[in-house]
Amino acid sequence: MYGSLLALIFVLPYSLALISVCQGTMAVAWVANRILLFKASSRRGWIQGFNFTSSSMLWPLMAIGLLIVLTIPFSHAPALSARKFFTIFLQEIFLMYVVTQVVHSRKRLYSVLAMLLLTLFLVAIDVMIQYTWGKSIVHHSLLTLGRVTGPMNHPNDLGTLLATVLPVVLVSIIACRRWLPLQVMISLLFLFLAIALGLTDSRGAWFAFTVSMVALGFCFRRRRIIVLIIFLLAIFFGIFAMYYMRTRIDPHSSFTNPLGLSSGYDVLKSFFDPSSREAYWGTAIGVIKHYPWFGCGYSAYVQTLRDLHVGHEEYPHNSLFHITAELGLVGLSLYSWLFVALCLQGWRIICQVAGAEDLRILGCGISCGILAWMIHSLLDTPWSSVQLGLLVWLLIGILLSLDLVLSNHKGEKPCL
Repeated sequence: MYGSLLALIFVLPYSLALISVCQGTMAVAWVANRILLFKASSRRGWIQGFNFTSSSMLWPLMAIGLLIVLTIPFSHAPALSARKFFTIFLQEIFLMYVVTQVVHSRKRLYSVLAMLLLTLFLVAIDVMIQYTWGKSIVHHSLLTLGRVTGPMNHPNDLGTLLATVLPVVLVSIIACRRWLPLQVMISLLFLFLAIALGLTDSRGAWFAFTVSMVALGFCFRRRRIIVLIIFLLAIFFGIFAMYYMRTRIDPHSSFTNPLGLSSGYDVLKSFFDPSSREAYWGTAIGVIKHYPWFGCGYSAYVQTLRDLHVGHEEYPHNSLFHITAELGLVGLSLYSWLFVALCLQGWRIICQVAGAEDLRILGCGISCGILAWMIHSLLDTPWSSVQLGLLVWLLIGILLSLDLVLSNHKGEKPCL
């Protein structure tokens, strides 16, 4: 399972087919491992490893799964809902479980993070090549209106990926401060990923990145770090806000008007314009009014729009609307329960590993990365992306495994 997990992390941004292969391999390895354990001792449980009950996450996950199963017969696309239940929901939860089972030492923890940094390095290279040559090397995606996509399907998807991992990359720099060459390499990776985030022109991802970085600064409880983060964010927005204007306005610039703006142009209105999201939110509210309690069916939102002849097939661009539209107010309540349980468990784990500085720093960075994902999901569609969904559950699994790493190897020194 460990090797399949590393392979999945490596291919996560690039290929859905390879992701499926890695997940299938992990499932087969897990079943084989359970059979061997069961034969070795009848006292061992069939499901063994991380105790979901202790994290208070088992019950909301079971309740959400039960709700999805019970609503499948009433879905607008029952076959699709059933298929997505197995290929998305259960696989995301299984990935979290596998991470908490196999990441039980600092060596494995840092190996997982190293693989994540390696694949992010390749993402940065792909983005820079796409911006320079106009075409990426992974999927041969074209540069459109100056917005990069890298290996992802859309600039906003790449923005979600980068906003989520940048806090993790930053804390990795701090965690490996004893190894100067490695620290320099990760620092350069952070710089290139931040540039790539700016080149996405994804304002929602920028906002999520800003909030997560400020939150990370407060986690360190040092005024100098907070001031430094705010200063770096000011530089980031100073550079890429101008780039955004150049790529989104299609200007005719001149020496006296470098951005090519008309005399009556409202810069703030352009920057904070929701880009048709109000219409998508309104459509989602309409679906919720049709199916207020149990929704239109898990992953059946697009089919519902077709049946209702709405005129478009866009996702709600808001995770709360998306959840409520597909699973109703009952589903929203259960997911709220899950999010609260996750926050409480994450806080408990960070407090528990406070004595191990490297684990505390990593816990704070991972938590801020998850926060960035959640914030951007309120403004875009990472909720409907297989890759981005697996990414956030991967980080949740790593976060939940930190206390296990500490308890199993209290005397072990940091690997970085």
